[in-house]
Amino acid sequence: MGKDGQRPLDERIGRLLILAGVAVWPAYVVLRWLVGLDLDAKEVLPFHLAGVIPGAILARWRWLRGLVRRQRP
Repeated sequence: MGKDGQRPLDERIGRLLILAGVAVWPAYVVLRWLVGLDLDAKEVLPFHLAGVIPGAILARWRWLRGLVRRQRP
């Protein structure tokens, strides 16, 4: 946590990206079953992964950086 009790900016952005990536699926359900569009999950998966993968890296960036630094001789 930061000095003012808030999480670091990279962690907050990471969590926001994860949330955006996961939020793709409720939109997919609404468009597919309630609106009736012919969508396949393969069409939505890239948007999900585009938010979740970088978000997971950013949310744990400090931990990952520390892990890499410990591995150096």
